[in-house]
Amino acid sequence: MAIRNKKKQIQDSGGMKQFKKGANQGKKRRSIPPIQNMERNVRQYIVGQDEVVRKIITAIYRAIYLKSIKSNILVIGKSGTGKTETLKQIAKRLRIPYTIEDATKYTKEGYYGGDVEDMLENLLEAADYDLEKAQRGMLIIDEIDKKAGKDTSDVSGVEVLKSLLKIIEGAKYYLSFDEVFDTKNLIIVFCGAFSGIEDIKKKRLGRGQIGFTTLHESDKKQNGYTKEDLVQYGLPEEFVGRIDTIVEMKPLEKEDLVQILKKSRLSIFRRYQKELRDAGISLQYNGKIFEEIAARSLKLDTGARELSNTVNYMFEDVIYNVMAHPGRYSKCTLSLEIVEDNTKYKLS
Repeated sequence: MAIRNKKKQIQDSGGMKQFKKGANQGKKRRSIPPIQNMERNVRQYIVGQDEVVRKIITAIYRAIYLKSIKSNILVIGKSGTGKTETLKQIAKRLRIPYTIEDATKYTKEGYYGGDVEDMLENLLEAADYDLEKAQRGMLIIDEIDKKAGKDTSDVSGVEVLKSLLKIIEGAKYYLSFDEVFDTKNLIIVFCGAFSGIEDIKKKRLGRGQIGFTTLHESDKKQNGYTKEDLVQYGLPEEFVGRIDTIVEMKPLEKEDLVQILKKSRLSIFRRYQKELRDAGISLQYNGKIFEEIAARSLKLDTGARELSNTVNYMFEDVIYNVMAHPGRYSKCTLSLEIVEDNTKYKLS
């Protein structure tokens, strides 16, 4: 088993950060929410991805409860479909530390950039330097598709993926003089947009699945993305072979965005509505405004992420006037045209 002796000292304003030893020793392990409760709670935040949310939660619970069955997870989806937000919501409810790492910031040793083992230090920091807690945390590695071999601009991309194999399989790393970080119980989730992989799948489904026998045959019977597709995309076969669950986020359509605005607890429209209500101002609007917001947001093809930009623009002038004249208004009426012209509203 590979052991990397980094011998790094972790500093803060009060001196060296000390690892919390035995923080959970002698204590009963924290119970986690029943899986159906977790699904119900996460779906209050992630709208339009019900089937995907269930798959991700199942894979993570499997990793926690079934130690003999590995659950390294890959989540594929365009920007704004809710990949990392889904994982954040699950981690928060499990009360486990997590860190979201951008794979593009890491390089193989000898190149300019971060070392992949730095991810573990970031996770340790997220756990408030409780080593035992960190070792059972969630490591989310985003933009993993940018490290595929097809990207010749990143000369160390494939090498980074290979260096991640040790962490995936379970290895020990020295992060201080006397403490070792063991990765065998980490929940590891890779995420990426994988732009263009749909063409690989279409080609595979059109020509049949012949001549690729080194990966699981059962994977090739599904209509979703397979390990064969990932290898064709440029990920090393030994890396792909260690992915146990492949999940695809559904592309968000107009009605999905409408429902996010109306129902999600993360809805930025609902947050503005609450802030105005707390200021004593009721918000009046035509229900069709959600369709107008969704239609404008769809133009940039960035999923739910563009909703924030659109809604922030809509309320920009409203908030200025409310803050400039505190206590003056009790009602704000939005016109449908405010989506394109943020002066189309009335305060009274």
